Amino acid sequence: MNIKVLKIGGSMISKSNDSLVDTEYLLSLKSLIMDNYAKFGTRFMLVAGGGRTARRYRDILETCGITNKQNLHWVGTSVNVVHAMIIKAVFDTVCDEDVLKFEEYYQDLPLKIENVVKAGGGGRPGHSGDVDTIIVAKRLGCNIIYSLKDVDGIYDSDPDKNPNAKRVNNLTWDEYLDIIGNPVEHAPGANFPIDPIAAKMAKEEDIKFIVLAGKDLPNFEKALRGEEFIGSTVI
Repeated sequence: MNIKVLKIGGSMISKSNDSLVDTEYLLSLKSLIMDNYAKFGTRFMLVAGGGRTARRYRDILETCGITNKQNLHWVGTSVNVVHAMIIKAVFDTVCDEDVLKFEEYYQDLPLKIENVVKAGGGGRPGHSGDVDTIIVAKRLGCNIIYSLKDVDGIYDSDPDKNPNAKRVNNLTWDEYLDIIGNPVEHAPGANFPIDPIAAKMAKEEDIKFIVLAGKDLPNFEKALRGEEFIGSTVI
């Protein structure tokens, strides 16, 4: 079966306080996916991130003096599940009825996509949805993950702080970990291009991440078809 695995950043689903659900974007993504299914028979696993919404809940709770990381992680993980439910609602009849979530990620059972799309939310706490995406990619026999984010790739330093930061088009997992400072854990709501826990896991499992701007759907389609695209590939 021709399957593509997508990690959809939370910022793609909920872009601001005034736009809690970006239905226009999700419907455009649906159109692209249905076109690829019609032409190539491609089915898609869509794993939702928490993004800005999860970080906002974290900030509210921390302001109230709540510091238990496990509890904060569970809140973020649950936001991912809500985002997956939103994807299911938008894709409706072309999406599998069951949304993958929580302990279902770790079942020792075959994972199948019965319809055009299957949606996945958060698994266990302690990492971002990137790890969940790696788990489903392994279960589906895929070794490439397309990560749709609000940035157009991975930079050699933080572009929000360094105006001279440059995008790195191709890099290894060791090079990526050096860029982000080799953190040993993923703090609740941390905003890395790729979760450091996932980066180390992907290195061990020989999984490739392609990071690109999620809103640029024509560019994403080029990546899907193996054409030249704007973004970063980590191998």
